Amino acid sequence: MADLIRVEDSIKDAIVTIIRYVQVTTGVEPTQDEIAEMLKSYFILNEVGNQVKYQIKKASKNDVDDDDDQIDVRRPLWTLNLLKGPGKNVLARAGVFTGNINTAIQSVREFIKKSIGVEPSDDILARSLKSSFILSEMKNQIEWQRKNAKKNNAPDDDLLT
Repeated sequence: MADLIRVEDSIKDAIVTIIRYVQVTTGVEPTQDEIAEMLKSYFILNEVGNQVKYQIKKASKNDVDDDDDQIDVRRPLWTLNLLKGPGKNVLARAGVFTGNINTAIQSVREFIKKSIGVEPSDDILARSLKSSFILSEMKNQIEWQRKNAKKNNAPDDDLLT
């Protein structure tokens, strides 16, 4: 069984927002492995790093309460679907993640520290992960990962002849 960890509340909220955003926009809930792999991709690391720089600059201007660039995914308070089993991320919604999420978040922190010289606080990192642009880029990265996984798992025509 995988190691399970708890993360800080703002980071948990950011990851759950990513899960919900990807589910709403693609129709398929991402796994924690997909999220971890996506967070470690250079493209996402770079984009999140740029967003953290923006958030730090914004915080230094004391304009932290302005959340215009955040997406709030609204969901029904209660749903009951007896045809489907529990979702893929029941534990994530409770704040419990696999170790690979922690590793991915640490990779993001290290990349940002190397690129801008400052390790972001949990709140700034979470705010950056939940920005509308970053959510869209993360969704695109997960879709790209899924497409490549299908392509790599498809049988080669040469082997069939």
